[in-house]
Amino acid sequence: MNRIDTDIADVGALAEALRAYIEDEVRPELAGLNGEHAWSGPWVRRACELGLAGIEIPRSMGGLGLPFAGRVAAARTLASLDFGFAFSFINHHSAMVRIAEDANAQARATYLPPMLRGELIGCTAMSEPGAGSDFSAIRMQARKTPQGWLLNGEKQWVANVHGGEIALVFAQTDEQRGAAGIACFIVRLDDPAVCTRILDQPLDGLEGAGVGGFRLHDYLAAESDMLYAPGDGFRQAMAGVNKARVHVAAMACGLMHAALEQAVRHTASRVAFGQPVLNQQGLRWSLVDAATQHDILIRLTEAATRHIEADDDQAMEAAATAKLHAGEHCLPAIAQCMQAMGARGLTQAESLSRKLLAAKALCLADGSNEMMRERIATTLVQRYMPSFRHSARTDAARTKDGGTAEFAAIHLTKDGEGRTRAELRTLTPDALPEGEVLVKVSHSTLNYKDALAITGSSPVVRSFPMVPGIDFVGTVERSADPRYQVGDAVLLNGWGVGEAHWGGLAGYASVRADWLIPLPHGMSPAHAMAIGTAGYTAMLCVMALQAHGVAPGAGPVLVTGANGGVGSIAIALLARAGHLVTASTGRREEEPHLRALGASAIMDRNLLSNAGKPLQKENWAAAVDCVGSHTLANVLAGTRYGGVVAACGLAQGMDLPATVAPFILRGVSLIGIDSVQAPRERRLQAWQRLARDLPADVLDSNTRTVSLPDALALAPELLAGKIRGRVVVQID
Repeated sequence: MNRIDTDIADVGALAEALRAYIEDEVRPELAGLNGEHAWSGPWVRRACELGLAGIEIPRSMGGLGLPFAGRVAAARTLASLDFGFAFSFINHHSAMVRIAEDANAQARATYLPPMLRGELIGCTAMSEPGAGSDFSAIRMQARKTPQGWLLNGEKQWVANVHGGEIALVFAQTDEQRGAAGIACFIVRLDDPAVCTRILDQPLDGLEGAGVGGFRLHDYLAAESDMLYAPGDGFRQAMAGVNKARVHVAAMACGLMHAALEQAVRHTASRVAFGQPVLNQQGLRWSLVDAATQHDILIRLTEAATRHIEADDDQAMEAAATAKLHAGEHCLPAIAQCMQAMGARGLTQAESLSRKLLAAKALCLADGSNEMMRERIATTLVQRYMPSFRHSARTDAARTKDGGTAEFAAIHLTKDGEGRTRAELRTLTPDALPEGEVLVKVSHSTLNYKDALAITGSSPVVRSFPMVPGIDFVGTVERSADPRYQVGDAVLLNGWGVGEAHWGGLAGYASVRADWLIPLPHGMSPAHAMAIGTAGYTAMLCVMALQAHGVAPGAGPVLVTGANGGVGSIAIALLARAGHLVTASTGRREEEPHLRALGASAIMDRNLLSNAGKPLQKENWAAAVDCVGSHTLANVLAGTRYGGVVAACGLAQGMDLPATVAPFILRGVSLIGIDSVQAPRERRLQAWQRLARDLPADVLDSNTRTVSLPDALALAPELLAGKIRGRVVVQID
């Protein structure tokens, strides 16, 4: 077979060319292997030589320039022959696409041409021992040096490891940054001095995928071989997941189609009791059921492909639905085909047993069936909850002349290079996402997480476009929930608004009724937002300490991160309750302010921020920690016998380099405080206490009120630590 003409014009022509390659070269070779074969790399290399591998690579770079539907068609076509071959081919292709789209010019010129020719076979290395689906927990380390990046660690469950030469390796550059520290590097696997392949866990029936692992020991990656910089690696990895789920579903289509062809061909030609076996109603119906599931999966895969190509908000849900259907129905459909063929279905020549193993493997590849259900569950509310749009109540969001009221909003989008773009836009309520309650927002706040979202400094935003603002207060203008009437004053904290759902830095917000609570009686909107999520979190900490028996006379209470929103309000609440409060801060010039809030003593945060002894002098009866990492470890080590520490932040880091000594030798209790998903009753109690225990004048010196445009400009300053206390945003 000669090299394919690279002028393949469409997806159909690509599928025909792949089928010709299979029939002319691969199937005859596979038939001679008695149903067993090793890594499919040689077949992938040959497909590259024929010009069939560069499906989505632009023509200007030597590829075919086809849309994502081309990858889907290739996955389906190749899987009809062998799932492992398809998996190997698609993984090589996906690695090339990432390099073509995101590598710098030097790396692209070095790696892409030989990969297109099949001289270098690629793969993507994400999973690790102990960190499969939990991608943010990876331990492959990348350390910056003057010569480049030193990589050390192990990867597992990687396709094409058996003979491939290139891997896109995701690694952690800074554990304290968590997901924001993950980067990706182009790594050569063919240097045994720095890369050891681990091939001791072969997968039955999937040998063709060449799945295995590797260990890097002081591998030096040049700066030009960094594919994704720290902070971008996690986002880019997640961005590829939807595509992966769809091409895996397409492979399931190929498996099911091939099994049905075999079963129908056999049962239509085999005669029993004077007629073809296919004429038996029970058997025929079982194949009809399998064919129906196959056809449904084709439709789901096609729909998901369209959503991905359109890059719309339904792509995640559509990809997860197709992948879930594949995981749920591919295996039973192939089993029905085997049953229909009787003993012949078990023979190596028919290869249905291998298809069964492949069908089980695809239940796990790129997310288990359980994970797919969780992904789909995140959209259930949007799709099925009652919406204020369908309520028969008076639409107070309409102007007197019948037009729709316009409002300002901080609007976040992504540009073509994946960077966050924040701007002030004018929207209408029709632009808002579905929700049970429409709230006219009067005040919101600018929090640290909002600043991260606006500047794009960390991937806190989970979908775009987005309106930031993790809390707000306002009045109900429309409601599909009987608990809330037009004109009710309400407030909201947490629940993922500003990250996964549009938030409060806008004139209107559309949210679930369960996320709202009534504004406490006698509390003004401005006072509520001066307290905000920070003050609400501080009250949850104080409530936790009191619930564990910490009384005012028990001894001093330490508050770390004292100048922050949570820390400053925690000081005020504890002092007003009669506690002696020690404030830990790195800004000694703020001592007068902290003492005005109620702090009895001030300590330098540097005394807590470095590694310390497992047990230290018993200083604190209790503590509120907003910092984490070494600071929290030292707080625990210095807490008195029977003391209590409430942990609510990770400003220094999310690690906890501590020992069990404070817990088992002093009986110290560590209480975790979550404000985002806290139950409604606890929220109501916290806000009722805030209305009672924290008068508005206590926060006057700690609060700054700005406009919506000002909030946009202040975000970088907040991240730089140049803003003290609370920033209230008056929307109107």
